[in-house]
Amino acid sequence: MRKIAFFAAVAATLCTAACNKDFSSTQTPAPIPDEDGRVEVRLSIKGDAPTKSANQDIDAELSEIKSVQFFAFNSDDEKLDAYVKVTNTNEGVMRVKAGQKKYWAVVNAPDLTQILTLNDLKNTQTLLSDNTDGFVMVGQYNSNATDVPISVSRIATRVILKKVTAAFTNPAEAAMDCILKRIYLINVVGDAKLYGDSTPTIWHAKRQYEEVSGLTEHLNTVLSPGHNLKNGAYEIPSIHYCYPNLQQPDTQSTTWSPRFTRIVAEVELGGTTYYYPINLQYINSNKSYEIENLTITRKGSTDPDIPITVNDGTFDISVANWTVVPVTSGVNI
Repeated sequence: MRKIAFFAAVAATLCTAACNKDFSSTQTPAPIPDEDGRVEVRLSIKGDAPTKSANQDIDAELSEIKSVQFFAFNSDDEKLDAYVKVTNTNEGVMRVKAGQKKYWAVVNAPDLTQILTLNDLKNTQTLLSDNTDGFVMVGQYNSNATDVPISVSRIATRVILKKVTAAFTNPAEAAMDCILKRIYLINVVGDAKLYGDSTPTIWHAKRQYEEVSGLTEHLNTVLSPGHNLKNGAYEIPSIHYCYPNLQQPDTQSTTWSPRFTRIVAEVELGGTTYYYPINLQYINSNKSYEIENLTITRKGSTDPDIPITVNDGTFDISVANWTVVPVTSGVNI
């Protein structure tokens, strides 16, 4: 299963930067325009972004560039001056009116030919389901040069549970079979703007486990027939992808309303199902939230939407390439 690919192979394949960061203009002398007042500009995705992954890790596969849509907007009125779409490459060429431009690149997104202004682009909604074959990524660069490198960052967030251990304090419970059945995300945001914060309008797996068509491997890790934690820890990292969730504060109301995304370990202890939900508070784009070890020491919750951990965690929102933001070094429950 791709979801449980060997975690040590995880390596970013893009040189990325925050989608909400302004990039300084190039210092290259301005080119001389042709008779029509236009110049030819070569745009490229900055970094080692291959069109075909060198390894089989799921991150690398999803980080492949399938398509790039390049945009050039006028600096003054931010109207579209030029557009080009390329596939299976990280470079494109366009002719633009001479002068300073605001260049944008959107990777692996649906068709955006309807865009007429920079504001249109920023406010375009992208769906989590747009990431099934490759991460949607976005970046910008202001320049008046003929060679324009653009760094991009993922809109998606990565969540990893590396290890699940049973260490029951009750001898009777410790003697029971404790079958880890699956690990999954609930309360998952399904849409976001290409740029800036947005209010979600789509949610997946509301309050409970859900098979979402096209997103099964992003949201769920199903163990078949299951792993008996009584015989040893489960040490295959469970890797999941979702969209940012900046919802504050949390709620566990049985009536649906926006709330924290949670990662849930579901076990069967002595024939009864229990849940071990961990809050993912204020999760943002292009970050990796990693839980080193979930150690269960007692019976869990009977509701996957009611967290039982006191270590909900807070996160550093600085942006880097899959920034590793530990939820905790070990969660004991």
